[in-house]
Amino acid sequence: AGRPPRPLPHAPSRPLRRPLPITASPTITASLLAYTFNQDATCLAIGTDRGYQIFTCEPWASAHSCSEGGVGVVELLHSSSLVALVGAGTRPGESTRRLVMLNTRTNTSICELNFSSSVLRVRMNASRLLVVLETRTHIFELSSMKLLHTLETAPNRLGLADMCVAVGRCHAVLPAAAPGQILFFDALQLHALSTLHARKSALAALAISPCGSRVASASEKGTTVSVHSFPQGELLHAFRRGAIPASIYHLAFSSCLPPHDGAASGAGAAAATAQAAAALLSSSAMLCAVSSSGTVHVWSLDAQRGAVGGRAVGGGGGLTGGSFSLLSPSSLLAGERAFAQAKLPPLTRAVAALRPSTSDANEMTMLVLTERGIFYSFRLDALRGGDGVLQDERRVGLVDS
Repeated sequence: AGRPPRPLPHAPSRPLRRPLPITASPTITASLLAYTFNQDATCLAIGTDRGYQIFTCEPWASAHSCSEGGVGVVELLHSSSLVALVGAGTRPGESTRRLVMLNTRTNTSICELNFSSSVLRVRMNASRLLVVLETRTHIFELSSMKLLHTLETAPNRLGLADMCVAVGRCHAVLPAAAPGQILFFDALQLHALSTLHARKSALAALAISPCGSRVASASEKGTTVSVHSFPQGELLHAFRRGAIPASIYHLAFSSCLPPHDGAASGAGAAAATAQAAAALLSSSAMLCAVSSSGTVHVWSLDAQRGAVGGRAVGGGGGLTGGSFSLLSPSSLLAGERAFAQAKLPPLTRAVAALRPSTSDANEMTMLVLTERGIFYSFRLDALRGGDGVLQDERRVGLVDS
């Protein structure tokens, strides 16, 4: 794969002191086909029918752009120059079955991979690359792009899958064979750990925490969001989004810094690993959900501990490590309500990201990017919750050069 990726350039800019109004610009063209944040919510990327663009979120700046063909899937690796792209399929040569690994610093292709059907989603960490098709998920070694394993899955038209970013861990989750089931998979050792019967109906959203210890899921009904432990399958939280069904478009745990990859060995290395794991766990203690209701709900996994007491979720046969079944509906009806929230226009598809504030240890920053190309930044009180305060609002799109 050549030399290791270099960080994206950060353009100097003064911090924003007040929300910016949305203003139409004649230089911004094309609708968004793909929109995503990187693993620590410091950058975002968009794909359109004309190309793609990467932005840094704080300070806001364009880091890289290319207008040489439609992009339907885009994935970043932290703030490095490595990006994964899949064609939009709107023009000849823009195949939705071709994945291109690109170095944005040199704007050169590292490799191209072709698949039997459309690539629906891509996930990366420092060791592994997941490529999600409708009925298969391929696992590659990132450093060599060698295919390591292929999982046959039930139809997964939403391309649901996620993988943690912690160094030394490659915990992954994806839909299992039956509706509402989640497969817990070790993508480092390449074996299944367990199967969780998390929901009664088909999954609509799925996420794993950065440290790989918690898994959030929502069904097509969208009234509750469950958080289970990985890989034990214990129900830790049953969060209530609302009584009226809604489509949950996206789930995200708060981001965190990756553990320090030092040169310590023996007891020192073990202590450093334990300290890093504790830091990861504490910094991924919030979860947000974007739904068609127009409200982005935020729950604090620490402040709202214990609605279901972390009770174990049954046992029985299944994949390696056993399988688990969900708790009774009555326990979900008494779910925990949101700790904080922010409003969006109803029926707006969007992705969201949570990260610690860079200016106040008692605040969190929530970033939202909608399919309509509107970027929002909200300030959240990490101690008291409540309504998020809008800090920034701007239109995002591919800028003509």
